[in-house]
Amino acid sequence: MASTYDPETRQDRITQQWVACAPERSSRPQKTGDRDPDQDPPHDTPVEGCPFCPGHEDMLPTVLWEQAAADERPWQTRAVPNKYSALTPDGEREPQMEGLYQTRSNYGRQEVIIDTPYHYQDLAHMPASQVDAVLQAYLARYHTLRQGEETLYPFIFRNYGAKAGASIPHPHSQIIAPHFAPSRIENEEEAARSRYEETGQCAYCEMIAKELDAEKRLVWTNDEYVLFVPFAAQVPYELWILPRTHEPEFGRLNETQRSSLARTLQEAVRRLHAHLDDPDYNFFVRTALEYESTAPHLHWSLRLQPRTNVEAGFELSTDVRINPSIPERDAKVLRGDV
Repeated sequence: MASTYDPETRQDRITQQWVACAPERSSRPQKTGDRDPDQDPPHDTPVEGCPFCPGHEDMLPTVLWEQAAADERPWQTRAVPNKYSALTPDGEREPQMEGLYQTRSNYGRQEVIIDTPYHYQDLAHMPASQVDAVLQAYLARYHTLRQGEETLYPFIFRNYGAKAGASIPHPHSQIIAPHFAPSRIENEEEAARSRYEETGQCAYCEMIAKELDAEKRLVWTNDEYVLFVPFAAQVPYELWILPRTHEPEFGRLNETQRSSLARTLQEAVRRLHAHLDDPDYNFFVRTALEYESTAPHLHWSLRLQPRTNVEAGFELSTDVRINPSIPERDAKVLRGDV
């Protein structure tokens, strides 16, 4: 597809990070992995050797939480400890100084959300009620980890496909909850605070108003959420979901908002599936570091990044991203306008 867009460098208005958009460098991504996006999911019997399939509980450390199914399925969603966790529930909480260097234990929690008992039923193929059940699992475990005796910072994310870091193909998500706040997120919150002090408005609310007005990066909307390609997207076909109503904290979703988010999330992954030949992707929930925050400058979001390109030397050495596409064209593709 010939490019009708000029290359340009864009700045994220909140974080001030620069992204070089170079649309002449790309074409539509090709199918990745061994998944056939035109084939319906096969039978739903457990797959031999998969620890997340029903009947293989002896392969799991334990089951932390389970949502019962209203039909013949043995369960709807599950939460289990990550068997190969990068974090440990034991160890010293305080950092230790060793001359020039500082260390701390890997104290925290890491859990796996098993999205469905069906090995081949990914988000793009699930009924909306099952996506809603996945979100219920996110919220249940998020609150459990945040309400514990220790201060933990739970981060919800999903890796889909080998290029995105998924080691098991059975549909699943993860929650990692370290006991310290990651500096990247602290920096974004501080940048959002500075923007609020400058304008008196939430920068994310400003972003929503801008995207609804311009429409050219908008992909889909409903009464509760907007789905769009951000102005300074770091990778081709990056998608953000933001609630229309100002809300800093993901954990306060009510039933109506949660069900609406399920439809929006499924719309996002189905569009990737339909228009981009089912690429590998990551998504993550960005929420306020302070639990039950009411901060006027923060706004939770769900951000989805397809794995269609690889960071090289320039990106790694400068932290300036090169996006071999441009958001307006990506949004047209995901809307089905081209």
